Order: sequence, then structure tokens, then C-alpha cells
Amino acid sequence: MKISCIAIDDEPASLAVIEQYAEWVPFLALKQTFVSVKEALAFLKNERVDCVFLDVKMPDLPGTELARILRGQTQIIFITAYSEYAVQGFEVQALDYLLKPIEFDRFLQAANRVHAHLSQRVEGQSSIFVKEGYDWVRVSLNEIQYIQSDTNLLFIYEQNRRVITRMTMTEMLSLLPSERFIRVHKSFIVAIESIQKIERHQLTLTKGNVPIGELYREGLERLLLR
Repeated sequence: MKISCIAIDDEPASLAVIEQYAEWVPFLALKQTFVSVKEALAFLKNERVDCVFLDVKMPDLPGTELARILRGQTQIIFITAYSEYAVQGFEVQALDYLLKPIEFDRFLQAANRVHAHLSQRVEGQSSIFVKEGYDWVRVSLNEIQYIQSDTNLLFIYEQNRRVITRMTMTEMLSLLPSERFIRVHKSFIVAIESIQKIERHQLTLTKGNVPIGELYREGLERLLLR
């Protein structure tokens, strides 16, 4: 299981340490580093990651505020030079925190914690519940072919039925295990197991075709190399 992550810190030296440590951990894939929260948020609009290494004291937006924005979408590992910030980290449900200067053993411990948490979720999750009209409906992850967004609605296409729910793509992605689902277009999420053929501009699925958005092509190419 490969864990995708980014790092956000206004100190380049700290980011350099994280980059080095991430190379030493075989299951970590550090996609990018950022010196500002604004740049990271722009990246996260189009990319999904499993974990964010986040400095608590960022000049443009406190790390705790960003953690609240990302809550439920990704795992947060706080980075701080002050142990008193650990309390704030747990208040926003951060999975762990690292004190500067970061030691590799402690970094590895935090990475293993993320790995264990995500592995447990992927192995244990077989379905999700979504609201359709006034009712809550169980949707089996094994049945989902793809999910399409249209205005404020999501259309979940299973093998033999369609479920309509009012939810954003970001909210839906937070419910789905990243090992099994990938966003391929601003309006489409697909089940990786349903992909039969990848062409330049579209995917052929077990049932039907969906377009590939230019912003998401790189993610698909990484999928092919896994």
C-alpha cells in the first residue's frame, strides 16, 4: 500500500528534511512540498492525498485552521517546534505530531501510524451510506462502477442501479478508500477495478465510458506505474 502525501512548512530546511526522510520510507510517496498554505490548497483542489505533514505556525493561515478545512479528507501529521501545540493538534483530530528538529525514528513512527490507520480502513470498509431523498441507502463499494457529479447532485452508478445523492465530490472522496477509487475528471470518480482500457481522452469501464480530465491525467499515469 503506497501512501501519498504532501508537506507544508514555511522553512525550506524543514521541508528538505522531510523530503529526505520520505525517500527512506518505501511506502511513502511525497508528491510535493509547499511553503504556503495557499499554494497547497490550490494543489489539493485537484489532487487527493492520504496524508499531510503540516507546520502548525504558517504565516498565511494557521496549520490548525487548514486541518479543520481538511478534516475527514486526509490524515494530518503536525510539525511544530513547541510541544504545547500538540494539544491543539489533537483538538483538530491530527493523527500525530512531530517536534522539530525532526528525528528519523520519530518520523518513521508517525508514517507507520498513518499506514496502520489507512490499512485498517481499507480492509474493513465494504460499503458506505448516502442519503437519497429522505432515506439512507447502503452502497456496496464492490458494486460501484463510477460516480458522476452534476450541479449539486452525485449519481452513483452500480452494476444494476443508480443512486442519486446530494453531496460534493470532495465529501464523496472522503468516504471512499483511495486504494480503490480515483478521480479522473472534475465530474467523475471511477472504481479502479472497473477500468478496462485507458485511452487519451477517455476510460473504458466494465460498464460504460467516462472522460479523462487533463488535470487528472498525471494521477492516472501514476496508477499505471504502481
